[in-house]
Amino acid sequence: MIGRAKLIPLTGLTVLTGLAALTIFGAGCAGRYGVRGPRGLASELPITRVTLYQNGIAYFEREGRLKGDVLTLHCRPHQINDLLKSLTVIDRTSGRAVSISLPLEKGVVARLGRLPKQVRNTSGLLDVLRVFRGARVRISGKQGTVSGRVVGVEQGLLRTTGKTPPTGWRVTLKSRKGLLVVYPVAEIRKLQLQDRALEMGLDKSLDISLEEGTWKPIRLSVRLAGAKNHDLLVSYIVEMPNWKPAYRLVLGKDGRPLLQGWAVVDNLSGESWNNVRLSLVAGTPMSFLYNLHSPRFTRRIDLSHRGRSTSLAPPSGSVGYRRGLKDRLQRAYKKSRRGGAGRSSSRRYRPSPSPSTIAPKGAPASERSSDDMARDLEKAVRRSATGVKLGSLFRYDLRDRITVPDSSSSLVNIVNKRVPGKDVVLFRPELTSSHAASHPYRAVHLTNTSGYSLEKGPVAIYARRTFMGEAFLERLNKGQTIFLTYAIDPHISMTRRVEYASTPVRLLKIHGGMVVSEVMRIHRTHYKVTNRLEKPITAYIKSVKRSGYKLRTKAKGIVRGGNAIYVPITVAPGATRVLTVEWVSPVTRRLAINTNLAMTVLKMYIGTGKVPARIKPILNKIIDARTRINNLNAEISRIWRVRRTLTADQSRVRANLKLLRKVRGNKRLKARLLKSLGQLEARLSGLTARYVKLDEQRAALRAKMRIWLGQITLDATR
Repeated sequence: MIGRAKLIPLTGLTVLTGLAALTIFGAGCAGRYGVRGPRGLASELPITRVTLYQNGIAYFEREGRLKGDVLTLHCRPHQINDLLKSLTVIDRTSGRAVSISLPLEKGVVARLGRLPKQVRNTSGLLDVLRVFRGARVRISGKQGTVSGRVVGVEQGLLRTTGKTPPTGWRVTLKSRKGLLVVYPVAEIRKLQLQDRALEMGLDKSLDISLEEGTWKPIRLSVRLAGAKNHDLLVSYIVEMPNWKPAYRLVLGKDGRPLLQGWAVVDNLSGESWNNVRLSLVAGTPMSFLYNLHSPRFTRRIDLSHRGRSTSLAPPSGSVGYRRGLKDRLQRAYKKSRRGGAGRSSSRRYRPSPSPSTIAPKGAPASERSSDDMARDLEKAVRRSATGVKLGSLFRYDLRDRITVPDSSSSLVNIVNKRVPGKDVVLFRPELTSSHAASHPYRAVHLTNTSGYSLEKGPVAIYARRTFMGEAFLERLNKGQTIFLTYAIDPHISMTRRVEYASTPVRLLKIHGGMVVSEVMRIHRTHYKVTNRLEKPITAYIKSVKRSGYKLRTKAKGIVRGGNAIYVPITVAPGATRVLTVEWVSPVTRRLAINTNLAMTVLKMYIGTGKVPARIKPILNKIIDARTRINNLNAEISRIWRVRRTLTADQSRVRANLKLLRKVRGNKRLKARLLKSLGQLEARLSGLTARYVKLDEQRAALRAKMRIWLGQITLDATR
């Protein structure tokens, strides 16, 4: 239960006392006392719970008793903004928080220190003497003690007792008496600045240099009151690496492979997680960056210039939003291989060990099957996590406490479950051309009955103590089915042939000399599958749904997923089978009366027995005329074929006559060819006359059909 809470304003922060919450903190923080972590940060309240998300954050809980009235927390500079917007402190005793203090943002401190560049970059005695030219100093060393103002630093010869004077740096001072004193820099042991302002500036420069970088932790102090001892619960979020899922799938002969899910957890919080409760959340909760640490100033209008009007201050720039990168991982498929199993080959191939095959004769007794392997793995891991549905999120709670050292990764088990699944063959025709033979994928047809929502990640597949291949699992909800492809099988091939057709369904209207009908468009694909293995296979053929179409093929075991369906087909060893998949779509079309499809629609309508008495004779005359036109079309086509043959013969005879005219004699042959040419011309003339007559009859019938159809106005839908 939550006790009563009293709100106390603390400079923009809200503190709830009693058993209440204080919203200000972030992760990777540590306290003042306790066991020191590997990076020297103390842990006053130990971490008891860690929840990792897949959007770049982690939720931490700390619990413990605090002696005293100050809770000191440390965190890294890049974590301070998450700290300020997420910390919650619950005091289970009668204590209360009265104040919270933290330093200003370091970058602002550096910008507020408007020191000259040469002062900020000063390093070493020589730089100090060069930069502080004109300053009063006191120098002590082997040459004694001198005081004065720095004139400058130069490099030159130094006076010594040796034969070869050495060179070195020397500083020149101007004493109060006006004397210029030269002092070797190498002999200086002490230098005292006698200008208080310069001394303070040097200290400021050192302070700024010390605070540059992100290595130095930020310290927060929460002052508590109301009790000597405090029972605290501290929670917060912080930026952390995403946890990453990975899966193992062990196939067997019982149709229930073992599915194991593992999570890779990275600890970059700055301290070890010792014996903590770990939870992993799948989903995409919203989280963002917001700068609460940097001081903000309001721009004001400058009215210093008298007598001048001042316009309004320009508005600040609009807020920009940083678009997050969308995790787009597309499944990569290899191109179909054409070698190893030719189309004309009838040889049966012995496959590599398959999950469904038994151990070969003569195998060692110590060799265990994949079922034994799955049982051993299942028994060794047990059930190590429970699942909780939280709105759009799914949380895995590990049963046992774990320890993850700082700056290390751990692999923890989250799923250990037998699920329905079998090894199948999967064809993806949309990835290949319609004419080339393609080879299928080996795949696992898996149904997620684990009770958990599985996040996307790699899957290692094993069978008979052998690594079979790798697959990639897209996000899989509870009860959902998926095909995990892990290899290509060259011993099975498929070709396909596509057909398009239209079939009338019913008459809708007759209006304006046109037949309006509902027509079924058909997209038909014939898949020819050849199995060259020594055992039967169950192959699933993927067929992508066409927009506006419905599946008309009826088959047992069809799997539906997204915008596609998977139709199964069983092929015996060394056999070939054909599977036909039809997609149909009803459409409304306006048909001309001279088309065969229009005649089929009218015949269907007459067969219904619902034709009005005044319209039926006209429709019968139209259909009879269409039958006669079809006969005329057949006769006209025959005449054209004969004319084409006669024309070719005529051309050949003319060529022979032309050749004989160049040679003397052969009068009898010339006469026979001329006679044959005349006969051909006579037959062609007769055929042409008959063609013209038949074409006139056809045109007259078409005209009558249009007239008859124009007399009809019918709505067959009423």
